[in-house]
Amino acid sequence: MSFNATFPVGLAVNWQAPSGITIPNAQLKNWLLDTGSLTARVQSLSNHFSLELLGQHTQIPHDNELSLLHANGETSYQAREILLCGDHQPWVFARSIIPQAFVDSELSGLGREPLGKRLFNDTRFTRSAFQLCTMPASQFGMGGNQTLWGRRSLFTLDNYSMIVAEVFLPASPAYGESVTSKVESEKQL
Repeated sequence: MSFNATFPVGLAVNWQAPSGITIPNAQLKNWLLDTGSLTARVQSLSNHFSLELLGQHTQIPHDNELSLLHANGETSYQAREILLCGDHQPWVFARSIIPQAFVDSELSGLGREPLGKRLFNDTRFTRSAFQLCTMPASQFGMGGNQTLWGRRSLFTLDNYSMIVAEVFLPASPAYGESVTSKVESEKQL
């Protein structure tokens, strides 16, 4: 399944606390609420991992993003959107809203490097609780009427926070048979 949206895609959706949403199954809930590195999880479950940088530029965040970032005060931001691909299929769309101060320091020269690699290797960053959302696959130019699930949280360092939002795309193992189970069954053959 191809991803047909172009940068900036955005995520102008309604976000809610997990307690206000019924998640349809345990596997999806595990993916949505896992506090570990999503990049590392995708890498571990795929034979071929890649990161596709859709774009990163200075941008005014959506209202729902600005309201979450209000503690940062007046600052400029860069929006970074990427696809995490497992086995040549886009599994995750991620949108990060990064204060320019982070772009100029801790996150300078990020390029095609996974953001998670830096965040989870720097213990100074703290992560907030998750918020969740749903949206139609058509929002990403994908066919079908599948409902996609997403999550977002804040990563904070010193006086600044950044948003990391991730949406599980139709090919993601979050929705179906566990890739780990599939790989283990293939090993048994």
